[in-house]
Amino acid sequence: NLFNMQDLKSYTIKTFETGPMLNFIYLIIDNKTKHTAIVDPAWDLVEIHKYINDNNLILQKILLTHSHHDHVNAIDEILKIYDIPVHINNKEKSFWGKNYDNFLVNYGGDTIKLGSLDITSIHSPGHTPGSTCFHLDKNLIAGDTLFVFGCGRCDLDGGNPEEMFKTLGQIKSSLDKDTIILPGHNYSIKKESILSEELKGNPFFHFTKLDSFIEYRMKVHDNIRSSPYTPVEKN
Repeated sequence: NLFNMQDLKSYTIKTFETGPMLNFIYLIIDNKTKHTAIVDPAWDLVEIHKYINDNNLILQKILLTHSHHDHVNAIDEILKIYDIPVHINNKEKSFWGKNYDNFLVNYGGDTIKLGSLDITSIHSPGHTPGSTCFHLDKNLIAGDTLFVFGCGRCDLDGGNPEEMFKTLGQIKSSLDKDTIILPGHNYSIKKESILSEELKGNPFFHFTKLDSFIEYRMKVHDNIRSSPYTPVEKN
């Protein structure tokens, strides 16, 4: 087969797993211009620097899903090498309280241009006030909003289970069922899934009532489930 399917696509999304918390870092690459964005740079970037250099990629942007330490702790290392903007949600910027002079603020629903690609920022609060998912074509880079068969905690600073319930409801109603979910951590039996699988097997999508969702997220879930998460039938 002379054609690798990836070559026919206008973009590549490359996944790296790194750090003690099994973080996923994503490179979004416009295949035409080689313009590249890195999502949530953290921990050890050796392999990522090598990939960028070996493929002659031009790093243009840092995209942040949220500001927790395990998703941002390598930003400074990147900014020493590249003078590029850091895209962050306005609410996350105030929540984090950090001031980079190269912040580019998004408000949810914005289009972020990368070469010939249009990436949409989706404000997805719940794990933190300004948590953001990045949507490109049929891919949702979900940070700690959505894991494969799980969702982000709401009991940490900035967390809010009511917001998370709303956010998951919006994901369910607004995205195609064959959307590929690319989570912020490798907490499951597989690295990615599709939304239809999540609606069926992710217990956080099974709740129709806010109070039962809050009870489950805040009190029940961590006592009865541990990673790697497997699908849960709705009952």
